[in-house]
Formats: sequence, C-alpha cells, structure tokens
Amino acid sequence: METLFKQLAQEVKTTYTLEKDDFDIPVLPQAQCIVIPIVRETIAPLLIRNNDADMVTDMFAADKLRVRMIASKNKGVEKRRGNQILRSLGVGGKTAANKAYIKKQASEVFDLNTFVFGDSANGAGKAIYPVHAAVLYSDALSVQGLDQPLIDNAFRQGGISEEYVNFDAQTHKTSSNIFTTRAVLPGTLFVQSLVMIGKRMTPAAFKHLLLSIGMAGCYGGATATTGTNLKTHLCGVYWGAFERGINAPQEMLTALGDEPKPMVTNIVDKLQHIFGEVYQNAISAQVLTAYVEKRVTDFEANDTVLIDEYREASEQMKQLFDAWFTPPSKQGKKK
Repeated sequence: METLFKQLAQEVKTTYTLEKDDFDIPVLPQAQCIVIPIVRETIAPLLIRNNDADMVTDMFAADKLRVRMIASKNKGVEKRRGNQILRSLGVGGKTAANKAYIKKQASEVFDLNTFVFGDSANGAGKAIYPVHAAVLYSDALSVQGLDQPLIDNAFRQGGISEEYVNFDAQTHKTSSNIFTTRAVLPGTLFVQSLVMIGKRMTPAAFKHLLLSIGMAGCYGGATATTGTNLKTHLCGVYWGAFERGINAPQEMLTALGDEPKPMVTNIVDKLQHIFGEVYQNAISAQVLTAYVEKRVTDFEANDTVLIDEYREASEQMKQLFDAWFTPPSKQGKKK
C-alpha cells in the first residue's frame, strides 16, 4: 500500500498566478488514473427499482438483460458512512445530507468527506458552491442475467388498523395499500468500478474512502431497505497514467465471459488478472482487503495514529476550502 500512497497527491491547493490577481485553487489535475474494481454480493433481499414499483431496474449489457444498480445506491450509503466516521472523530460531518448553507467560512460545511465524495452548498443570494467528487462510482451490473431466477416477489399490505383489517373507520374506506415488490435475491453478484482520475486523492482521502466502503452494509431503494443486504469484495487497486476501457462494468462483464453459476472467489480472481494485464501498477485483492480490515479494527479501537491522520487531513481540507471559496477581499488579498 505504501507504494501507492507515495504516488498520491500530497498537496490539495495551489496559488494561481497566471491571472491579473493571484488566487487559490485546488491543485491542477495530472495524468493519473486509479481504479478499484468491486464485486457486490447480495446476502439478503435487495430492493432496486425505478418509478415502477413492480419492476427492478435493468439494462441490456454484454449480451444479456441484467439487474442495474445505479451508482447512487452505493455511493449514497458510503458517503453517509464517511460522514458518520468524521462525526465520531469530531473532525467533520457537521451538515445533514443536501442541507448545507455557507454563512462565513466554507470549512464550516465542507470537509474530507466532501473532498472524497463531492457535495455542494448554497450561499448568500443565489451563490452555489460545488465540489466535484474525487472518486467516481460506476453503476453496478449483475453478473447473472435476468434469465436466471434472481428476483423474488413479495406481497405487501400497508395501512392495517389495530383491528387487523384494511377498513379505516374514520374515512369509512378500505385501504388500497396492497402491492407487490420485487427484490434481488441473495447470491446475485454485481461488478462495479470506483475510479479516481487527475491525481487528486491524497493518502488520507484514499484511506477514508476505503474505511467508508467497509465490508458490508444496508443498501437499496431510497425509501426502503431490508437490513444488511450487500457484502463488498474488493478486487485490488490498479493505476497508471490513463484510464482504460475495462473500467466500465459492461467491459468487465464481456471480459469475464459467460458465468452461469458465478462464485465470488472466481470472479475476484478473474478481475485481478484482467485489470493486472492492462494497468502497469497493481495491489492484490488480498493485500487491499487485509488493509481495509485493519483500518476498520483501528477505527473501532480508537487507534491514535488513525485519529491523528484524520486530524491532519481535517486541517488540510479546512485550508483548501477556505482559500478556494473565500473571496480575495476577505483573505486580505487584492481584488
């Protein structure tokens, strides 16, 4: 892991001097692409749907109709987990999701989690302050096609009174909250990629991403989940100067070939081989997984080294966001 950390960004801001007046900006991107291929394994029913409550979200990819888990269903959970980590350590996560307003300093709202996952905030007047995510999540596509028994139908009944009936005595009407939901069954595997381009990630940001991904979690629809239902299997880290097409889930599925009864270990091994052939630098799935497990253990044990890393990163991000979004006049610089 140290080999990778040495090649990550060490500074996050710079002073731009090629305009009439100098001003601070994030460090300009460089040629670098880092990718973490991931296998997501359903371990309990997973609700994935569009507006139609009776259908799962799907798409045709790599010659099959497959379940499609849009990026926000993963990223949203892991972004929230990242905020929870910062709150636990007292180094950020102050704002609720999608409810941020900058009154004075941007660092009152933005933090390390903002840098990694992206965010935006409103300001005085019609001001909007956007921060582009350092990590880009792809959609996740199922390895198995929908020609296999992946979907479970569940009859659901809402609005039942204490008398165990659907009749509402107040309105004298029978509840219409009778419907069927469809969930993806345990054993379904998805492939996904997390891509970081431009040499923006710092070691602290990368470590925060890994801890936020964790090992398992509660994923699903915007309004409903079924408990801990998705296990994450990291397939290593790969990097080079430029992106490769294999980062796209459809290309991953094409390279994997037909997998009628896919096993997690086989998929992880194949993806390691596939990505290892196209990127010049690699860290194995075993090494990466062991690192994440230790990171989780250190966090739960309040490891002092981990806490110090987060505090240092918090200060670095504070300096970046205050310099970036604070007008030069308020920084004591020329307009």
